Parts: sequence; C-alpha cells; structure tokens
Amino acid sequence: MPGVDYTLIKVNGAAIGGIMAMTPDMAGMPTHWRTYITVDNVDERVAKATQAGGTIVLPPTDIPGVGRFAIIQDPTGGVLSLITYAMPASS
Repeated sequence: MPGVDYTLIKVNGAAIGGIMAMTPDMAGMPTHWRTYITVDNVDERVAKATQAGGTIVLPPTDIPGVGRFAIIQDPTGGVLSLITYAMPASS
C-alpha cells in the first residue's frame, strides 16, 4: 500500500511474512496477525468461499507491484486472507 512502511521477513532469502503498523483507517481494530494463503485466482476463490457460506471482509483489491488480495471469513468466524502475487516483469 502506498505510504505504508512494510517490512518483509525472510528466511534464507525467501519472503515468508511481513510486518506493518496499523493505519488510521484501521482505528478500533485490535493488533493481530493475519494469515495469507497464496491462490491461483483471488476472485475465483472469493466466489467459491461465498458460495460455501463465507463472507467477504475485504473484496478483491490490487496492491500495485505486489498482487491481488482479499479477506474472507468462514461461517464460524475464522478470518484469512487470500493473495495472488503479481508475476515479476520480464527483463
């Protein structure tokens, strides 16, 4: 997200996580850890999740230079994020 400091956590050079501060639009949200699952197509997976009874917390959204993600919630209240990373530009 533009204007947000985001720190990557790497193990042996591979990004495995990230940390960022809460932004003003997150007022009232408790500090938390979010789990991301990499999927082949965020939009299709969100559609399948809603067909199975899930709800959309944040609809599919593009992160410039990173990819596309969404946040969904299962019928019991579990929340997770789905992400499809952008393909690196070929040189």
